[in-house]
Amino acid sequence: MASSGFGLREIIKIPSVFNENSTNNTSFTEHAVWCIDWRPSQHWMFQIANVLFFLSYSVPTSYYGILFMHSTLIAGFLILITWAWRIVCAPDLFTWNLCFLFINILQLIYLIYQRRPINFNPELEQIYRSMFKPFKITRIQFKKLVSEQFAQIVTLHIGEAYAMQNITKTDRLGLLMSGKANVLQDHQLLHPIGPCEFLDSPEFESRGSSEDKFKVSVIAATTCRYIFWQRSALEYLFVKETYLATVLATLIAKDITIKLYSMNNKIMTDKGSHLDIRLPSITPALASKECKPPIVKTLKKLAVISSHCPKSPIPAGKCIS
Repeated sequence: MASSGFGLREIIKIPSVFNENSTNNTSFTEHAVWCIDWRPSQHWMFQIANVLFFLSYSVPTSYYGILFMHSTLIAGFLILITWAWRIVCAPDLFTWNLCFLFINILQLIYLIYQRRPINFNPELEQIYRSMFKPFKITRIQFKKLVSEQFAQIVTLHIGEAYAMQNITKTDRLGLLMSGKANVLQDHQLLHPIGPCEFLDSPEFESRGSSEDKFKVSVIAATTCRYIFWQRSALEYLFVKETYLATVLATLIAKDITIKLYSMNNKIMTDKGSHLDIRLPSITPALASKECKPPIVKTLKKLAVISSHCPKSPIPAGKCIS
């Protein structure tokens, strides 16, 4: 039976492509085995460049470490470019090292640009230092939060309203930058609002539907400047900035607590004691005989406000929705 395919005899008879050119055959043989004749060391510029590369890759991965790494790489590639152009005269080495040089220069420029000083106007600077800086929010993050893409700054004159009772929807969050505002219900003062305080933190956090409206009015007592965010804009931002969302939720919870306790300090019984708003409900106190008659109305208003606030503080890790 005749065998099909190539046998050992046929393989031996196949002419080698290297036999046609003895030079190519010699070159292949030289590259197929280990080096026998070692060349002398390269130029001193080549050695210095590699020393710089060694140093650049030995630094830690901190900001200044990365800055040092790119600076050292730039110096090393500059030396290699000079070595390739003047010593070995190799255009391919020159071109590749030139590309690496440009990449590291761009990286270095970007790192320096990130550390540029970011300044705000005095009002925003005060808000950043007193509210956001203690939570390690960077200036870049705060700048994004107060940028025109997400926020707007508005001025209110005396008597102008930020929100009207049973009219204005609770679809935004305002933060007072300067001036003073009063919170009123049925034309009676509940509490004032000062700089670096939210104008509508209880309403913003307790919103149940898109049709919810303010149960109080917020009126400017002096010329005020405030910054506000639409709820939809904040939700869009917090998808990308989760830590910023956690910080803002914590600040809102703190602001709500401060407002409730400031109102609680105005309520006293005949014995001179304050009612504790941390109790599950303060409505039974409305019928208590210990309360002075003028205080009952204020207590009722406090019950209305507390009913629109969260039953428990906002968890620190919860994002606003």
